Formats: sequence, structure tokens, C-alpha cells
Amino acid sequence: MKSILKNAGVILLMTLMFSACSQKEESSLVEMVKEPKQQEEVLALMAENHDLGKKYIDKMMGNDHATGMMVDELVKAAANDTILAGKLSSMITKYPDLMLLTTHHFMPVIATDEHMSDAFCEHALENESIAESMCQKMKSDKDMKPCH
Repeated sequence: MKSILKNAGVILLMTLMFSACSQKEESSLVEMVKEPKQQEEVLALMAENHDLGKKYIDKMMGNDHATGMMVDELVKAAANDTILAGKLSSMITKYPDLMLLTTHHFMPVIATDEHMSDAFCEHALENESIAESMCQKMKSDKDMKPCH
């Protein structure tokens, strides 16, 4: 009986120590990342380590607020960086459904701005197959004036 009580006491003591250590480690991690230098080290590690970066991106993609932040920052950066804008445009064109969705959302913005509308028409008409498709669509729609 003594050995059972002794073993139970040892197990209980080990459990309490393990619990205390794990709580201390968790709070120290939270405290650690409050320091700007430590934040930079953690962020650099995440940016440079492909697997860790991918896990972080996956985690952010599962959060509405985080995805909104990513898109906002990406669009702002692309507006000022032609290389990034080209990469973003390239990625959008790889996914036809995304391209259509993007075009659908931009059309009302283009329609409300005369300059953008003119520029859009010029770009569309520069591409012969798009111009022909638009013309055929207009001819087939009774409410629209046909192309000349």
C-alpha cells in the first residue's frame, strides 16, 4: 500500500511540475514576442523558412481578417510596384474563374469613370478577337446597337 501511495504521489508531483513548466513556457513565449527584436527574429524565420511560411499562410487564409489584410497590402504594394503588379496579373490570368470574377467586380468601377471606360474600350478593341466577340454579342442582343 505504501508503494502505491508513493507511486501515486510521484506521478501527481510530476504532473504538477509538467503542468507548471508548460504554463511557464507558454507565458514566456507570449512575453518573448512582445519585444520588437524578438518579433523581427520570429518574422524573419517565418519568411525565410518555406515550410513554416507555408503553414503561416495557410493559417492566415483560414481567417477572414487576415486574408483581408493580405489582399489590402498586396494591392497597395502592386499599385506602386510594376514588377509585383505584373506577377499579380500573371497569377490572376492563370485562373480563368478568378479572372472572370475580377472582371465582373471591376466593371461597375470602370463604368462610373469616363477615363477608365475609354481606356478599357481601347484595350478591348486592340485585341481583334475580343472586339469581334463583343461585336457579335452586340449584334445578337436586340437591345444593343450593332457595331459598324
